[in-house]
Amino acid sequence: MVLAILGAVVLAAVANGAAVDRTALAKKQAALATEYGLAKESSFYFVLDVLGRKLELRVRGMVLRSWPLQAMRFWGSPGFAGTVELVRKTTLKAPERIVIKPGDTAEAQPAPAPAPAKPAAKSAPAPAAPAEFDLEALELKDMPKRFTLDFDNGLHVTIKAEDAASRGLAGSLSDGLRWYIGLPLRNLFGSREGKRISELELTFEQGQDAQAIYWHFFDGIKGIIL
Repeated sequence: MVLAILGAVVLAAVANGAAVDRTALAKKQAALATEYGLAKESSFYFVLDVLGRKLELRVRGMVLRSWPLQAMRFWGSPGFAGTVELVRKTTLKAPERIVIKPGDTAEAQPAPAPAPAKPAAKSAPAPAAPAEFDLEALELKDMPKRFTLDFDNGLHVTIKAEDAASRGLAGSLSDGLRWYIGLPLRNLFGSREGKRISELELTFEQGQDAQAIYWHFFDGIKGIIL
């Protein structure tokens, strides 16, 4: 009798394990098929590996950049299947390129009569003409360390660096109220569009990781979430 019970338990465990394996295999195959559709193109795409706790930038199946996750939390029912597309990225203060254009000064004044030409001193180089001014290029250090990404499936992702996550007592209280009170209320009553909340928060250890993600993630980039 005991052997029969043990045998039934073993068979049930084997059957359950086989079912789990089949489900995991089906998910893996679906993920590979989805990535294959992205890898056929020459465009960049991203892969958010939730279990592997990393975010990767890829092209044609090759990993170009990999950013390990320091922490992750989510609220609601984030979409973890299929291809997603970035609709917009938002930050409190977006980086701006300073452009110096000739003629963008005050109103033009009558030009004075030209003075007699003088030989320029060898030690003092001639001043650069306005047309020779270069544009100020944006660099990685100019990118924000905290921003949000909105995807076409309704998923709202907050990206932040660990050193930018701490914003003092007021910032901590604001984050706590938003996460533990604001989001549950919005999820209970629904958003303005009538959709449930799908919120994902990703924290990275290095500030340069968050900045590099902002640099590489452009509107329209596609990716998959495993």
